[in-house]
Amino acid sequence: MNTNILEVRNLKKSFEEKEVHRGVNFSMHSGETIGLLGNSGTGKSVLLRSIIGLEQIDEGEIYFRNERIDTFSEQELYKVRTQISYAFQTGALFDSLSVFENIAYPLFEHTQLSESQIEDKVRETLSIVNMKDAFDFMPSDLSGGMQKRVGLARAIVLNPEIILYDEPTAGLDPVNVEMVIEVMNRFKNKGISGILVTHDIPVAKKICDRILILRDGKISFSGSIEEFDNSNDPFVQSFLTGQ
Repeated sequence: MNTNILEVRNLKKSFEEKEVHRGVNFSMHSGETIGLLGNSGTGKSVLLRSIIGLEQIDEGEIYFRNERIDTFSEQELYKVRTQISYAFQTGALFDSLSVFENIAYPLFEHTQLSESQIEDKVRETLSIVNMKDAFDFMPSDLSGGMQKRVGLARAIVLNPEIILYDEPTAGLDPVNVEMVIEVMNRFKNKGISGILVTHDIPVAKKICDRILILRDGKISFSGSIEEFDNSNDPFVQSFLTGQ
């Protein structure tokens, strides 16, 4: 039986006069990967940020494992962010830290592991993203695709239950896109749930179990890949045709 790991109820968010979310509702099963689509400016990244409290919502409720988290204090959210990890669009690496130090940072912050245990964990995680030789590199030594994979490694190093992916393949060449897809599917096979914000429909189809489309501040479509492909809705079709 599938259980809901995450639930968003009637979420509303505005920036001054601009209404971004007007009542967003959806739930996610444990182990599921959801693709979140929508035209530019519809608030896809804002929704990801709202889930982990990086944006304060105006109304609504957010539940993680049946516990309401949108009312949590910053200190309480600290723990949530070890279980719901955010993979930033740019990789968001610390320029002055090595690859090892970037990935190890959450382990030093949130665990009691020894330095040798942390080193082992970082090496293991780098192997998962096919970057085991980059241990001592600096971010400036890495291509854009490699930086994104190091960012993904940092996102999973604490063994989160959910990863929020913000445009992980944006700006990458086809070879690096395939590498990132492979890494994300490895995470999925480990049982990690995910929400993928993307404009790349082929990528969404290779990774996601279900597609959500944001339109006019609400979820206007929710369905399987097959339902997405076969929808007669002209708006849904516009994502498939690119028009």
